[in-house]
Amino acid sequence: MKVFDFINHASFKCEHSGSTLVTDPWYVSNAFGGWYQNPSPLCSNVMDLINSDDKTGVVVSHGHDDHLDDWFIQHHLKKKIFFCPKFPTPGLENRLNKNLGVITKSIGEGERFGKFIIQQFVNPDFTHYDAVVTIETPDFLIIHANDNWHKWPEEMALKIKNVVSRYNINNVYLLIQFGVADSFPVNYENINKLEAKKILNDRFQEYLNGTESNMNALGLSQMYYYANQSLFNYKNIDLDGQSMNELAQLFLKSKKKNYVQLLPGMSVNIGHNVVYPTEDKISIFKYCLNALENFINSAYEKYTNDKSCIKVRFKLPKDQVSINDINYIAESEVWNRIIIGELTLESIIIGGAGSVSKPSQNIRDHHMFVSKRAYMAQGMIQKLGLLFFKEFQNES
Repeated sequence: MKVFDFINHASFKCEHSGSTLVTDPWYVSNAFGGWYQNPSPLCSNVMDLINSDDKTGVVVSHGHDDHLDDWFIQHHLKKKIFFCPKFPTPGLENRLNKNLGVITKSIGEGERFGKFIIQQFVNPDFTHYDAVVTIETPDFLIIHANDNWHKWPEEMALKIKNVVSRYNINNVYLLIQFGVADSFPVNYENINKLEAKKILNDRFQEYLNGTESNMNALGLSQMYYYANQSLFNYKNIDLDGQSMNELAQLFLKSKKKNYVQLLPGMSVNIGHNVVYPTEDKISIFKYCLNALENFINSAYEKYTNDKSCIKVRFKLPKDQVSINDINYIAESEVWNRIIIGELTLESIIIGGAGSVSKPSQNIRDHHMFVSKRAYMAQGMIQKLGLLFFKEFQNES
């Protein structure tokens, strides 16, 4: 029996008895103005959610942008029921039902959805506005701890352990954050690389101490790390080309810890049987860029009546450019803003949000065509959401 499919970051999908719960959706929009998904979720998982029926509900642990993709919700989840923890003030629920127009239910003392039983546990020593959420089924228990890696107060741990006690220990799955979730120390001035790595190592040790303490308090011997798959531009310190999360994984390896790091496409079955993807599936990020390329290239080919006409290619700075094509090069957070229709390709062509690599020929007319086509795409994205990209993915 499958326990859950991992989508990305703090989002997973759990199915039981015909009902489905999805947690903390953050798939295509930037968070906090600069965070982007790293890695991006698989296209197949995101499209499955878009095509899901009313037997799918959504659990949100708290209101941070990397746990709540407003744009995706507005376009694709407005008909779903959202289960939100009850916090001292109703900001999260107001954001969802008043701003985004979705139906919310407060978890409070507990809620049911099909055979699922959902409960919340708040650590007042950490914050009053984040919750560990337990998801019970007749066969297994998932503890969606998200950002609550700090050592839990004894009273809170005992309450969660009381839920755990109803299950065989092999059917309990603790998912908890391991990784730095802010810009300290990489975007702080007057800190050199050596100092930064020492700070990060100390922080990793704190994460390990906290997560192991919580795992042990519940009487468990296995846990799953997640809520650590974001990236942003490091402005002050280069960590030798590595991300803070990559350094976190190296730290765990050095400590000989075998806790499972979840990644898009992985699934976990009863008995902690971890299933890894057997094929390289396309991410939603790459899927959208490919479709946008097709939307422009196919139209330009028809416009010129020339199958050998010059093509556009959308690239990240790390990608190899195509020397015979026009390459638009930008960071992931810029492409995300284009994918959700917040920006057009003119942000690169005119606005300087990226760069252009081209053959020696004059591309002025092509630029003008791309600009017009980009505004068409923006309008269709704002109307259709990600279904725009599905429509144009298979154009030649």
